[in-house]
Amino acid sequence: MAIVGFSFSKIDAIQNKSKVTGQIEISHNVTIDSVVATKLNVGSGTNDVLSINFTFSVIYGSDLGHIKLSGDVVYGDTPEIVSETVKGWDHNKKLNDLVNSVVSKFIYTKGIIKSLELSDNLNLPAPIPVVPTGMFEKKK
Repeated sequence: MAIVGFSFSKIDAIQNKSKVTGQIEISHNVTIDSVVATKLNVGSGTNDVLSINFTFSVIYGSDLGHIKLSGDVVYGDTPEIVSETVKGWDHNKKLNDLVNSVVSKFIYTKGIIKSLELSDNLNLPAPIPVVPTGMFEKKK
């Protein structure tokens, strides 16, 4: 069970010029759009891996802006898990718990890192709370 490839294929980031007062609600979401088995050439042989298409989104309130990142994750595991995951996806559009845990955490981490950079460029609030660590506290 390992992530063997990752890439962003689309980045959509918008900051609307609306006036905001009070707190801004920031929501995050990871959506799996498709899952297919594909062949990966490794050394002298090939292995079946999962190609997982995703969308990671950060929504800023109702009208302040958004960041949407789309891409692909290539996930390798045993042939049984790859086959079971594709069948489960085709049947009910859900990943099994093991694959979902690994892939979602990976997408969330990469998405937060990229959206942190984009939010700074667009003068949007950071998508995660950024709290000083005490470096400005007075020494006693």
